[in-house]
Amino acid sequence: MSLQEMPNEVMEKLVDGADYATIQSIRKVSRGLRSFIDGKTWQFPMYELSLDAFDDAMKLQWFHIHGRYSPFFFNGILEDYNMYYAQEKNEVFVDGGRTVGKILKGEEVHTVGYNDLKILLNSSVMKLKNLRTSFHTNKKEESRLDFLLFKEKVKNLFATRAEKVEAENVCFKVTDQSEILLVLPHVDPSSVEDIFIEDSREIRHTVLDISEVVQTAQWKNARTLTLENCVLSAPLKHFTHFDEAYINVGSISMGDVIDMKNGICQRSNFEKFKRIHLYYVYVSDEEELIRLLGEQTSDWSYTQVWLYETVDPRTALRLEKFENRITFQSRYVCPNMTLIPLE
Repeated sequence: MSLQEMPNEVMEKLVDGADYATIQSIRKVSRGLRSFIDGKTWQFPMYELSLDAFDDAMKLQWFHIHGRYSPFFFNGILEDYNMYYAQEKNEVFVDGGRTVGKILKGEEVHTVGYNDLKILLNSSVMKLKNLRTSFHTNKKEESRLDFLLFKEKVKNLFATRAEKVEAENVCFKVTDQSEILLVLPHVDPSSVEDIFIEDSREIRHTVLDISEVVQTAQWKNARTLTLENCVLSAPLKHFTHFDEAYINVGSISMGDVIDMKNGICQRSNFEKFKRIHLYYVYVSDEEELIRLLGEQTSDWSYTQVWLYETVDPRTALRLEKFENRITFQSRYVCPNMTLIPLE
């Protein structure tokens, strides 16, 4: 008896204990089996998902879990999968995912990759430790429209899920903020702890406008922020809620720094605050800024240091300025410590 001829009850028992790769192999046997597979609701717990998109290539990487898992406990096996897609004239070369390489004629790379991504998201429990998307500069005019359509389909795929994707760490490598907004607003805000942003353009330290990103609930809920190869453009008041952050900005005003200092000092959960490193290119009226920051505290280092009261009487805010870096850091209050009053 072939697989196609087996009763549904037998097929149910056969596939219920199968892993993701086996399910996909069965799905390719015939149209009937594909319909049977696609008609079921699969519950493969996923630990990590990564998408890399270029103008003529794609890569999907993910980890499925076999065993017991919760955010604080894991006793099982992580199975990793990689799928590579490359455009070769009017053909798409596909390799990975526990299968040998194959060539699909008359196909576009982003269409093939998107279809696999859709199957993957629809067959998995999306409670992720890490979610990563990477979009690179499109250099080929002939593939530009296909690339734009692919990004729009990715956005709709995440936006139309019955349940939002949960992800503790979200990582974005992008050319502009629109590529962050493809996915970030459709992640469960309560699940987001850490945000990582990198500029994928070849010019180092280019300005990345994130004025829309900072308005999302996911941004406001995140606790840590890390940047790489980019200078952000957004008001500093949108960074004061982070417990820990490494921020590169262009020019800042003395008002920006004062507002950020006051915002951190007045945080209702200041006991969770650790540090924010602020790197800048230029600050207007630097001498006036130093005067407005108040009386400096003597310190053994070469940095300029100020200590401020906060809403938490047990801890103070230490502000350090050294060259083009300002660091905001929490410090326990010690006896005889002189603090600048809370504004």
